[in-house]
Amino acid sequence: MLKVSFFGAFYAGYNVIALDADYKYALVAGGSLDNLWILSRETTIPVDVKTEYLKVAKDLGYNTSELVWVEHTK
Repeated sequence: MLKVSFFGAFYAGYNVIALDADYKYALVAGGSLDNLWILSRETTIPVDVKTEYLKVAKDLGYNTSELVWVEHTK
């Protein structure tokens, strides 16, 4: 569980719900089913990690079809 401050006075809670053994990829959830992120130290996420994290998220009730996938081209 993390408590993150935005602009000093605004706080939000986040939960790391999946993490790989090398700390390269993390599945992070906000306080509701409206907030979900897959974080990566790399510019791409391996298919097996992506598949596993999407399954975890779906099993928890997240609508993963609404995720926005950012392409890192630089």
